[in-house]
Amino acid sequence: MKNRGMKIALIIILAIVAIVLINFMIFVIINNDSDSKVKISFMGFGDNTEKIFEKEYDPEQLDIINVDVSSSNVKIEKADVDNIKITAYGEKNDTIKETINEKELSINKENTKIFIFAMLYWCNEEIIIQIPNDSDEDFNINTSSGDIVATNLEINNVHLKTSSGNIECGDINNGELKSSSGDIKVGNGNEVTIQTSSGKITSGNFNILSAEASSGDIKVGAIGEATIKTSSGKISIESANKIQAEASSGDISINSIENNCNLTTNSGSIDVNSLNITENSSINAKSGNININEKNDIYVEANTKSGNEEVKENNRKSDIVLNITTTSGNINVS
Repeated sequence: MKNRGMKIALIIILAIVAIVLINFMIFVIINNDSDSKVKISFMGFGDNTEKIFEKEYDPEQLDIINVDVSSSNVKIEKADVDNIKITAYGEKNDTIKETINEKELSINKENTKIFIFAMLYWCNEEIIIQIPNDSDEDFNINTSSGDIVATNLEINNVHLKTSSGNIECGDINNGELKSSSGDIKVGNGNEVTIQTSSGKITSGNFNILSAEASSGDIKVGAIGEATIKTSSGKISIESANKIQAEASSGDISINSIENNCNLTTNSGSIDVNSLNITENSSINAKSGNININEKNDIYVEANTKSGNEEVKENNRKSDIVLNITTTSGNINVS
């Protein structure tokens, strides 16, 4: 009796699913008219990638290039060419909209086909922007679901944003890089702002850096002035002139600091190899140890509620004060 009841329930469920699918197909047939931009097909199979756009532009006629797409990877690459060339790949019926207004080129891609059933189906949606080696255009790239890859743009200003994807960028001049869910990697440059909600950040050397990760590690090179924050992850810095770093849950590790620092971690240790400050600074760890291997001739004011503290060669007459506190952890300053 029990098996019979289960069979009847299964038949009822399958019947309901069949009725829903039949009604949906009828709706599609009635509403999918020839004037509609969105075409609905019943079956997608195999590789459906096609070249849907290709055009060249005179670099002297463009100052800004904007790309706004829903689900495409975007690649920017420099080459030994005279013109800017944009090539787009996608579904056969996808369309590229192109507008030029006062030396500003805008590229938009619309996905126009939806499959009801997709079996062993794929489409490599990609936009490739090829520019001359000496090209200095600004780039604004926005994709909802896709990676952004850019080779060295050391004389360019870039704004790269993806909702779900990675950003990998070489050297740039100035930039703003954002990913809601993905890793961000950038080379060297002048000034950059980097933000990711879920992913790690890797950066080279910058004069000015702002980096924030909600959940992920942050690793940077030599920085002039930086503000770095991660909610859950560790921070690693090669060197910094002025640094403000905060880790809610994670360690902070810095090889060398010059001039000024303000370091805070709620749960983690702070390690500084070499410290040579010329302004009053502070280091705080609520739950973790603080270690400084080498410092200049300054006064260190150290306080810990639960832990040991040891400060060597402390100059009480110095005008420069480093305030170190830890709630639960040891303080060691050489």
